[in-house]
Amino acid sequence: MHPLTSLVCAGVLLSPSLSVRAEVSPVSHQGPLGLEIQTDVENRYGHDSNLLWQRDSSQAIGSDFIGITPEFRMVGERGLDRYQFSYLGDYRRYDSSHADDYADHQFQFDGSWRFSLRNAFKLMYQYRLGHEARGEGLTEGFMLRGDTSPCPSDADEKEGRALCGDATFGRFQINEPLRFKRSEVGGRYSYGAPDARGKLELALSHKDLGYLDKHLYQHDFERYMAEQEWQENTAIVELFDQVSHVSRFRYTLQTNLRRYPANPHKDSDEFFLITGVMSQLTGKTRIDANIGGIYKRFVNDPQAESFKGLNWDLRLEWQPLDYSKLALISSRTIRDPGGDGGYVSSQLYGAEWQHHWSPGVATTLSYHDIRDDYHQSVVCGNDNRHRQDDIHRWGMGISYDIRPSVNLGLHYQQADSGSSFAGQPIDIGGKCYSRALGYDKQQLSLSLKVAI
Repeated sequence: MHPLTSLVCAGVLLSPSLSVRAEVSPVSHQGPLGLEIQTDVENRYGHDSNLLWQRDSSQAIGSDFIGITPEFRMVGERGLDRYQFSYLGDYRRYDSSHADDYADHQFQFDGSWRFSLRNAFKLMYQYRLGHEARGEGLTEGFMLRGDTSPCPSDADEKEGRALCGDATFGRFQINEPLRFKRSEVGGRYSYGAPDARGKLELALSHKDLGYLDKHLYQHDFERYMAEQEWQENTAIVELFDQVSHVSRFRYTLQTNLRRYPANPHKDSDEFFLITGVMSQLTGKTRIDANIGGIYKRFVNDPQAESFKGLNWDLRLEWQPLDYSKLALISSRTIRDPGGDGGYVSSQLYGAEWQHHWSPGVATTLSYHDIRDDYHQSVVCGNDNRHRQDDIHRWGMGISYDIRPSVNLGLHYQQADSGSSFAGQPIDIGGKCYSRALGYDKQQLSLSLKVAI
């Protein structure tokens, strides 16, 4: 057995379960101009059994990894106004595949101003430099090795051969994770006193996603990446009703206008009407529920199927003891797939349990079952079979607070995915390539988080 696997499995056997991301009590330092500065660093060492999310176990690359996640916050206050600048980094190095190393960065500014008893405003700006691992996102189902025969001629197509072989990383010169930049800016105006029963809020935001270094890839894939870049404008009107100190209702009107500059057929408008409730039902039971209707339409694609239906996000927490909590969760969301447009209806059901064995030792156990139904407007090739993916994820872990500012964690996560259309082809540059959808993946890790 791999030495790290032996170590983590021993930890699993010795503890009732295993866990979540470490949390530590921040240590504040006084900076210039009265600013409060907080810094923490998490170091992680682990093993990933399927780095490239491959369905075929013979193509799976297993690798040990070491990672570091620094976080920096600078907070300032002036009267009732508050400002915060934060940075979050994520750096990882893989022993068996240095090509998949990455360094992600996220910068964020949050500001809040209260102009009078009833008038307040919040501003948020976030800029992220991130990555998509090979085998997920735009390269979902791509293979490490496969059939790289040339695309068929017209004569071949008449004989029934319509695919250009397999979508492999080498075929499209994908030798490293895909890097992207994402930004978001938003403002929220609030009318209502902090302790008033009712409050009205208006919000506007703009999001932007673009891929970096597209010129490094094969020409057709470069164009395909550009076609997945989008911009989105969002407007929200919300009314809050605090009926008691333990119950609050929320009524929301929201619209999202998403545009794909290089692929207008994917442009869509979304309209939401949402009702939400957050309530302490009993001394041991709490509910946070949001249920709403959604209408999604594709403004430039008459063949695309619109969606009318319900979205929900439900969380029911039961805490029979002060040191033990069980949560049941369920959600349904509509999102855009990669490729030729349409939408994905994603339903999630799960359970999470957290137990504190002492003030400094906690264990967690979680299970999530996800079903993704794909409703795509264009089918690549002649096979129009419906695609449905079933994903199962479970994890466990133990967290030990050596001291309030130092946390040691031991984690295990497993995920597997199967598809009703595992070989669904993908259209890149007007040509169809076969994929291998699905995976089986485990990750084991040790973490140490310190607030400095």
